[in-house]
Amino acid sequence: MPPKGNKKAGNNPNGGPAKRQDKRNKNKDSGSDVSNSDNEQTNNKNNPSKRIRTLPENPMEEDYVADSAADAGGSNTTPPQQNNADNFLSPPPKDTTAPSAPSSVTSGTDASMHAPKDNATSPLDASPNKDIMDTNDTSPLPLDTPTISIFRRDFQAAAAPNTSPDFVKKYPTNRAMIDAVNNLLLETYHSYTGRARMSSSGDLKRLVIHFNSTTERDACLSLRHDDLADLKFFLHDLQQLRTDEDLRAIQVTDIPFFIKKDDVIALFKKYGNIQSCRLHTRTNAKVQQARIVYDDASSIQHFLDKQWAIYCYSTCLRITPCSLTLKQKKSRREFVAVLSQLPPNTKDVHLAPLVRAIGAMAVNIPLSLNFYKPKRWAYITFKSQQMMDTAMEQSIALQGHRFQ
Repeated sequence: MPPKGNKKAGNNPNGGPAKRQDKRNKNKDSGSDVSNSDNEQTNNKNNPSKRIRTLPENPMEEDYVADSAADAGGSNTTPPQQNNADNFLSPPPKDTTAPSAPSSVTSGTDASMHAPKDNATSPLDASPNKDIMDTNDTSPLPLDTPTISIFRRDFQAAAAPNTSPDFVKKYPTNRAMIDAVNNLLLETYHSYTGRARMSSSGDLKRLVIHFNSTTERDACLSLRHDDLADLKFFLHDLQQLRTDEDLRAIQVTDIPFFIKKDDVIALFKKYGNIQSCRLHTRTNAKVQQARIVYDDASSIQHFLDKQWAIYCYSTCLRITPCSLTLKQKKSRREFVAVLSQLPPNTKDVHLAPLVRAIGAMAVNIPLSLNFYKPKRWAYITFKSQQMMDTAMEQSIALQGHRFQ
């Protein structure tokens, strides 16, 4: 009985294992692409989400074109491929170029999506929304550009209610006065703004009204209004009133905070009847200022030439008439000398005899910002350069202590 292996081998037309291995190798060399394609199609049927790879109809022609290009020119670039699955799976090319200026064209996958596009390379069907404005537009601007000008028209008139007893009796309160004036003037004058207000008090109390036209404002001044009893309006010019007030006003500076308004009024009322007194402080200032208005211009004549300062609680307060020009105000602080090496705790009033002796107009010892403690030098103001030079040539001493 022959062996099983020989019988099986003799009946198999393909021969033994060695021949079968050779046949597999031949199949791999000749039909690997076809078998792989069949396998991929079979797998794709089982897995429909997998991408399908398609080959050109004649791959030999594609290889021939690529080889011809390589032989002819020496370029390593491959021809553009179709938008197939390999385009999605292949890694993006590495961009090694440096960032370009905004005006240049940036290529590569690292280019920003907000970079300006090149009009020469942009497709014709690109979106009309451009990334940048076209700065080369040379179209002229319209010459007849409308211009809107706004002019504020505010023409004022005023009345003194306290000088009209019948009007005050008929309208006893400020609100009743304002309502009566607004109701009448709004019906009578088209340019009346409907804005009436009260200012000051007592004998200086004024009822101020506003117009947009000088014609109707002047007509209101010339007419008598029966509904307003004996009330009479007159011209109210703020700039002129301010100028007239400056002729009767003085400005007091270098006032420490421990000096109050009542102290200032008590000090200056001896020069005349004070109409108003207002203290105010500038931003970040360490001292106060006061504006004092007298009812008569003759009350400030004393401060025009003779007196530039006054002492209050051992502090020298500077006085400047408001009617002076800027040049005149500047001249009052032009000639200033420094007196140093003062004894500790020396105050302005301690130097008053010295100031009178050398003909100075004012003295000021700076105070510390925290405790108002006087420092050890003083600023002495003179009226002229000659008087300052004469005083600086003298040897000055106070209580046996010599100054410089």
